[in-house]
Amino acid sequence: MDDTALINEIQSFLTTYHAAKTRYRHLVFSSKDMAIVEKLPTMISQLLPDYQIWDAEQPQLNHPPPINCGRKHFIDATFKNALSGLIICEPFNWLNHWSDEDKKVFWTLLGGKESVHNVVVISHESYEFKRLTHQLSPHTLNSQPVTAWASSKKQIL
Repeated sequence: MDDTALINEIQSFLTTYHAAKTRYRHLVFSSKDMAIVEKLPTMISQLLPDYQIWDAEQPQLNHPPPINCGRKHFIDATFKNALSGLIICEPFNWLNHWSDEDKKVFWTLLGGKESVHNVVVISHESYEFKRLTHQLSPHTLNSQPVTAWASSKKQIL
């Protein structure tokens, strides 16, 4: 896989679905290939350099919510803090101990909530991921093993 081609595909998707004219700008990038999932934060942060990154494996970086936090704490931190933007790497690290209903709330809000800043999520594409992301529509990037997800709601303001 050519990293430059993937970065260009991601940039194109961001231009369309993360733009000011779109109402629901929260996005997800997923792949079944963990090696690609591990590369995506670096690629996306190059395109969105002002965004804060939450990575459960690097809690000292940008001080994400604790892994054992509850739904309300995580959702408030995700959508209500005044950030320039947020990239969440592998959210299932936080959601792992939540009930299915609580997990659905997070993914539903990601697909349909307007917030003070934009959120981009990077996730491994698993059965559980697909089962919980019903508010998001998949968009396969051209010849790349990455799927970009945007709200299934009407996008244009």
